[in-house]
Amino acid sequence: MVKRADVEAGLSRNRIVHTDSDVDQITSIIGRTGDLAPEAELVRLFNRGQLSQASLTYFLPRLWVGREGNSRVPVETWKAMFEVVEYTEDGIVQPRPRRTVRAYRGATEANRAGLSWSLDLRQAEYFARERQAPKDKTGRVWVTNIPASRVFARVMEGWEKELVADVRGLDVLPIEQEAQLPTPRWWWRQR
Repeated sequence: MVKRADVEAGLSRNRIVHTDSDVDQITSIIGRTGDLAPEAELVRLFNRGQLSQASLTYFLPRLWVGREGNSRVPVETWKAMFEVVEYTEDGIVQPRPRRTVRAYRGATEANRAGLSWSLDLRQAEYFARERQAPKDKTGRVWVTNIPASRVFARVMEGWEKELVADVRGLDVLPIEQEAQLPTPRWWWRQR
């Protein structure tokens, strides 16, 4: 059983502005599901408009990092949820960066505009080569410049270093055409 004080401490640690009803909602969800990232329950509550912004900001980074490649949540639902929450870095609410960044994605052409992007070209190459559907050898590296306003979250914990971003309408090019993109100014501090 999760303790209300532990939820409140987690909200404060992650700099999420919250009310007592947010703490109650999060405590109740964890108590009902026994899970810190209950995908089906969160999507259900979100789709019904029954999830507070603070509750979604608390759960969504965990949910995103813990999701499996075959998540049943449609990409449009992921985007809609990320559009509601505050910008986070490793689950902690942070001021949104201000500049555009160059990012890479390993994917098939059909999936090139997905939400997961990397600042590391080698990681994108790995995803293009190793993380596609079985026997699908059409993965390649894509590149784009992502304005800060399009970045929902930055995840640097664990081995995957990623940006969660909406690239709809941006130029997403094969890596071989990277020189066609203007050079962005660097905006992430190095860790």
